[in-house]
Amino acid sequence: ISEIQYGGRITDDWDRRQMNTFAEKFFCQAVLEPNYTFLKGYTVPQTTDINVFREHVNTYPATDSPEVFGLNMNADLVFRLDNAEKVFSTILETQPKGGGGGKGASREEIVTELCKDLLSKLPPQFKNEEVRVYLNKAGATKPIHISLKQEIDVLQLILGRVRATLQNLQLAIDGTIVMSDDLADALDSLANAKVPPLWLKGAWYSPTVGIWYQSLLSRWEQWDKWIKTGRPKSYWLPGFTNGQGFLTACRQEVTRSHSGWALDEVAVFTEVTKHDPEDVKEAAPEGVFCHGMYLDGCGWSKKESKLVEAPPKVLFVPIPCMWITAVQKATKKMDYMVYECPVYERKDPRKRGMTAAQPNFVFSPEIRTEDPPSKWILRGVGLLLYPGE
Repeated sequence: ISEIQYGGRITDDWDRRQMNTFAEKFFCQAVLEPNYTFLKGYTVPQTTDINVFREHVNTYPATDSPEVFGLNMNADLVFRLDNAEKVFSTILETQPKGGGGGKGASREEIVTELCKDLLSKLPPQFKNEEVRVYLNKAGATKPIHISLKQEIDVLQLILGRVRATLQNLQLAIDGTIVMSDDLADALDSLANAKVPPLWLKGAWYSPTVGIWYQSLLSRWEQWDKWIKTGRPKSYWLPGFTNGQGFLTACRQEVTRSHSGWALDEVAVFTEVTKHDPEDVKEAAPEGVFCHGMYLDGCGWSKKESKLVEAPPKVLFVPIPCMWITAVQKATKKMDYMVYECPVYERKDPRKRGMTAAQPNFVFSPEIRTEDPPSKWILRGVGLLLYPGE
């Protein structure tokens, strides 16, 4: 019923999986049994009269509990937080842009000080010669090093764009140069603690400039340390602009290390370890360790290494380092139940990634669970690289 009635209208595979699971829950033989309930207060009348059904539906609670749909009670908190965020965002966007008549600092003075502060923290551009020397020494044609070079190239462009904006915006405020449209947008954005639109082109998304700038510094630190001291023992996955490309490079590297393996014959194998990033002393013998992912919709038992219910009022739960490698599809076996968990760049119903052109989806590791996978599908459980504020 689900595939025929709804499948053609749902283009995303994960949404279609969700719809099919809903159908299995609501369109089943058990619904026809006497005294069946979806949840306390949600019964099904034993009749075929449509009028009786309509009257019965009116007896349901006026406000539905998230548990009726298989969601955790934290879903109600998420809904209210989203509404509050939209209200405050609208207030900020509609407030007057001009300076007030008080004795406080003007909008332009505040932005000028912010520009000076951000410029003082901005790291230098990478030295092309230093990058070239490291890549030649480590192997410039290795898939992971090609991914590193691409990430550095992206960050180089962003660093130059940020530095030019901060310098020119101060000059424009002083009247030395003309205030262009991009600089005017940057002024409005920084005054509201938002990220200037020019910085977001080809970069990553964050709701506030503080979080975005900290991500810029963390990315630079990861690449700089990689060039100077060698590969990280555990990779900060949110720091990659192209996470899919990095994980594909990992698969290629593992495949090349085994004679007779072909890339189209291998599958990704994942396992959540019990180690936090700071506890990882040695790199993975094969594949990579990655960290920086957050569970949305459930929790994680580090002791038992399995998915569990999310604690009340805890919306995002960080997981320990994940071991990601490649194995041959024919030999891939697991002796425990798993949930295929989609990993997204960020929480966005439009399925957009860090930029409008990028896909939000990264990959889908299989995570250990003792509950049926359908439970977590109904919960909408996923992993996020950026959980929000």
